[in-house]
Formats: sequence, C-alpha cells, structure tokens
Amino acid sequence: MVVPEGIDESIESFYTKAEIFKKANVNVPVIYFKNDSLGNLIVEDFGDDVLQFYLNEKNSNKLIKLAIEQIHKIEVIKPDERIFSDFEKITENNLYLFKRFFLEEFLEVTELENLKEEIDEFYSIIISELKDNPKVINHYDFESRNLISLSEKKIGVIDFQDALIGPLGIDLASIFKDLYKKWTKEEILEWLDFYVENSQIVKTASLKTAEVKRMVDIASLQRQTRILGKLSQVFLELKRSARLKDFKTILKYLMTTSLEYDETKRYSDFFKNLIPILEQRLKTL
Repeated sequence: MVVPEGIDESIESFYTKAEIFKKANVNVPVIYFKNDSLGNLIVEDFGDDVLQFYLNEKNSNKLIKLAIEQIHKIEVIKPDERIFSDFEKITENNLYLFKRFFLEEFLEVTELENLKEEIDEFYSIIISELKDNPKVINHYDFESRNLISLSEKKIGVIDFQDALIGPLGIDLASIFKDLYKKWTKEEILEWLDFYVENSQIVKTASLKTAEVKRMVDIASLQRQTRILGKLSQVFLELKRSARLKDFKTILKYLMTTSLEYDETKRYSDFFKNLIPILEQRLKTL
C-alpha cells in the first residue's frame, strides 16, 4: 500500500485500525512492514476478486451476508475516541464540500444562494435524526469495491483507514445503496433481516427491523451528499474523473430515498432537478 500525494489517507491510521480490527476477527490484511518516512506499507495480498466485479446473481446472496457478518464484528469494537474520530465532528465539513465543490464549482449552480436554506434544512433533518442512532464503529466506506472474496466462506475488508465512531446504518447503507450494483427491494429486505437477526447492537438496543431500515436510509442520505462533495473535490483539485460516472446514480438514490419519509420527501424534487444540470455538465467534459 502506497499513499498517493494529495490523498488524506494515513499510514498510521490504517496500521492502528488494522491491528484493532484484526483483534476483533475482522478479515483485514496482515501488515508485514511499515515505513512512515516513505509513506508505504507492505500488506497481505487479498487477490483480485473485488466484489465490485465478482458479484453475480448466483453468489451475491451468500457474499453479501458474509460481508454483513464483518459489519457485525466491526460495530462491537470498543469506540476508542483516541483512535476513531467522531462522526458528528465532520458533518458540517461534509455539507460544506457538497455545497462548494458539487453544487457551486462542479455543477456551477448559479442560483445557489437561493437554494442554501433548502439544502441546510434537508441536512439538518438528517443529522438531527442520525444523532439519535446507536453509536458504533463504522468502516465508513463499506461498499463492494472495498470488499474482496477470499474464499466461498470468507470476505476480506480493505480501505478502512477512515473508520470512525458514528451512527448505526452507515455501513449497511454502503452495501444496500451500492454505486456499482442495483439490488431489488426483496434482496435488501432479506439482507436487512439477516443483519437484524444477528446484530448484538440491535439486540441490546431492542430495535425493530423497520427502525433499522429507517436508520440505514437516513444514513444513506448523509453518505451520498458526502460522496458527491468529496468526489467533486477530487475531480476539481486532482483531475481524477473516474468516479464522475457515479454521480447520476447517487442523485437518483437521493431522490428516491428522500421520497420514502415524510420528513424528507419534499426535498426529492431538489435532487431530481439537479439531474439534467449534471447531464449537461458531463457533456462538456
């Protein structure tokens, strides 16, 4: 593992969290060598079966359940604030990235000043609700491109250096609202039931499946606004365009998920109206 220039990934964070995850029996790579001055690690090779490309109709049910088992292990890790950042401390910056880099600098939305109140209201509703969720350790980017099939019965987890203390639901949102795989409602409900039935956190908090589903959906709204802001920043500052193709999928998730709840449905049109602006912008690149 080599940390590219301009990326905020931390060798020390990856190393420290790998040790903690390993003790919790999370399937993370063994670290053989660390050199801070060179900015690199020598880690175990997990192979090439990244779920982003490896998942198919025949194996997805089994592999997603194996991935959820890794979430069960991650979320019961002791939330040491000396090592894991607090989600609440970065939420305002996430909103700033969304407004500045996605709306203002990437989409070049001219009437942004008129939309700020609506954006702030939407985000405030989300964050206010997430604060009431059980606090657990989150991988924070638990999507198929960061999961690797090691065998028929084992999933490996990578890219966990940003793991933090945050609301339950963020990691499940990464799977259920995956940018690379579109799941049916039936598949998601089956995996949600599997998660609920086997989660110690859910049992301790006496949560019902419907409550957990709402937590996941609301967490997904925060996650998707964050991704749009961060990836826009990466494109604008580092000229990395590979993820721009995901933007329309993210906006559609925001549009459809917002519609499911009374508190957020009035904001669905806001995201819907951004889609043609995005399409036009992408044509110019």
